[in-house]
Amino acid sequence: MTKLKTPLRQIRTENGLIEGIIGSDPRITVFRGVPYAAPPVGDLRWRSPQPLEGWSGVKKCDHFAPMAYQAVIGEDPEAFYNKEYHPTAPEYAISEDCLYFNMYSPAVEENEKLPIYVWFHGGGLQTGYSYEMEFDGEHMAREGVIVVSVGYRLNIFSFMAHPELSAESPDGAKGNYGLEDVIFCIRWLKRNARFFGGDPDRITLGGQSGSALGAICIGASPMSEGLLSGIITMSGGGMRAFGYGAKCTPLHQAEQLGIEILESLGVSSVEEARKLPADVIYSAYRNMKVDYSQWSPRIDGVFLKEDVTDAQILGHHHNIPYLFGSCANEGGLLGFPPPPAPETPDELRALAEPILGEHTDEFMAEAAAHCDLSSPDAIRAFYLSDTFNPRTVGARAFALTQAEQGRKGYCYWFNHDVPGDDAGAFHGSDLWFVFGNLDKCWRPFSGKHYDLARKVMKYWCNFIKNGDPNGTDQDGTPLPEWLPAEGKSPFVMEFGDEPHRKTAPDAPGFDLRIGVQLAEAKAALGQ
Repeated sequence: MTKLKTPLRQIRTENGLIEGIIGSDPRITVFRGVPYAAPPVGDLRWRSPQPLEGWSGVKKCDHFAPMAYQAVIGEDPEAFYNKEYHPTAPEYAISEDCLYFNMYSPAVEENEKLPIYVWFHGGGLQTGYSYEMEFDGEHMAREGVIVVSVGYRLNIFSFMAHPELSAESPDGAKGNYGLEDVIFCIRWLKRNARFFGGDPDRITLGGQSGSALGAICIGASPMSEGLLSGIITMSGGGMRAFGYGAKCTPLHQAEQLGIEILESLGVSSVEEARKLPADVIYSAYRNMKVDYSQWSPRIDGVFLKEDVTDAQILGHHHNIPYLFGSCANEGGLLGFPPPPAPETPDELRALAEPILGEHTDEFMAEAAAHCDLSSPDAIRAFYLSDTFNPRTVGARAFALTQAEQGRKGYCYWFNHDVPGDDAGAFHGSDLWFVFGNLDKCWRPFSGKHYDLARKVMKYWCNFIKNGDPNGTDQDGTPLPEWLPAEGKSPFVMEFGDEPHRKTAPDAPGFDLRIGVQLAEAKAALGQ
């Protein structure tokens, strides 16, 4: 008679024993607030993550650690994203002491070699936390994946740069502390994988929105070479749609911003600034009134050697499989200024010409063939279609580049009916489906939504396991085939009511816009 194997509730690590709690599914163990690095406080503020001291006895990992330092989230319960994701966020602490992860594990023994999915949250790399309810990892863990959601430094505590800080680390990374935190956590997981049933050679990194940018930066960083088996990026992990999105910041510009920060704080050195309370530092950051994109990954010559879009075009990112895509209504709820709404052919031309230059006549001919240019409503709808959706354009541009370079890239477009209001497939709506957490949401999801969520989560878990999203559904039938990007019109998996191939460009001129912008970018880089 085979002895029943029970889940690993207690794990030995290089730092000491940790003990988790039973998940809502008793086959899953949840470890909350596991420390992976020394607290980055005091003299360790604005330094690369440092090793954690060990402990004696058993550390009970039964509660979430503080969020990284930021403004309080969720105070207005009626704000769209607070209602969606953060109904209880104000009850959690905020602290610089934030280098902890949460693990959702189905492992029943050491050396089980289960694949590991390292997820780090979005929020523009300025806000957010590792235990937002939409990406609770328990459902995904039921599919045989160990899910790790990691906390990391944000905003000024992550991206502060200054000549004094650069002098402290002449040969090390500079001004990318939060992204270094994520790499440090991955290395910790790789070293300790055998203890908690993980496979150190199958670690996939995932991110959404701001952390999708962070993930592709990590994927282009020499510091992460050989650590990852794949990367998943959602709504922000394609190439920058030229003219839109945060560029990585050259170190000298970041250092100048740091000089201004110290001046605003009334201190003359980094050493003095490290002695100030966190709320004083954060207030200075908020009062700078600079675009948040200036608090973006730094091109420091060590963590990043070039802007990440340039790295992708030049093939300087790691040659591992990527899965990436966007939502149909990306910009509708993000608070960006509404785009200009052209209503005449001349207004449409005026908007297209700065992007397409000498190809504008070709674009207008395509538009006239598919759109009634005598109708202001038709012109407005055409402009607001995917032809000018920067996240969608960025994802398809990355798909084309992956295909040209002979690399694996699986592209998707989330266009599902999300019920409850008129937000559509809004930025972040796919998170509920990827992690299978529709039951945690206030929205009136029904059968077709749960069916799609099951299939989407299967695709993601297959990719985490094998670097390929294809496989079978719960009943053993094959999922619709998802081909990697190839050729000039790469395969795109559309998640509507069912997964299916998106067989045509989203609007006239879409492929033209991508092609022209890629050609111009390559020319600028000497290709």
